[in-house]
Amino acid sequence: MESNSNSFSNATGRYAKSIFQIAAEKKILPEVEKNFAQVESLLNESEDFKKFVTNPTIQNKTRFKIIEMFSKKLKLNKYFVNFLLLINDKGRFFYLEKIVKDFFSIVSESKGEVFANLTIANNISESKKDEIKKELSLLYKKDIKLNFLVDESLISGSILKVGSTMVDNSAKSKFNRVLNNI
Repeated sequence: MESNSNSFSNATGRYAKSIFQIAAEKKILPEVEKNFAQVESLLNESEDFKKFVTNPTIQNKTRFKIIEMFSKKLKLNKYFVNFLLLINDKGRFFYLEKIVKDFFSIVSESKGEVFANLTIANNISESKKDEIKKELSLLYKKDIKLNFLVDESLISGSILKVGSTMVDNSAKSKFNRVLNNI
């Protein structure tokens, strides 16, 4: 599936796009998506797994055996396991964490979702968050997955980041511009 806003032309993007296309073609995308979520969970929760992924001193044969072992334990899809073995064989296993992120970005794009971060100075109510999300969805004409962050150093205002676009309307930013012009 071609991506509109991100070509995924770097190595991790190409790997993520390849497994996405195979999963879509074989009609196993939900299963592969679940497998990616399992790996993402391991990366986030297990320091040992993260070291296993990024450690360049682990030989391919050893990594191969470990991949097969945890694949059986997690009951991973055979195409997903073959994908893991392929990136290991190509010496690219250390890319796994970035491949996971790129894969989920591709899945989101295919569903018409857009991820955004809104950094605000103070916490706001859930109803206000829902209102902001609806407004952004209307503005972008896509389903917005909005992540709210609080940064009290902003003083007031907000910083909105949607994809590679950032709108900084914080008092901190305005104050810094004034200081830079003195």
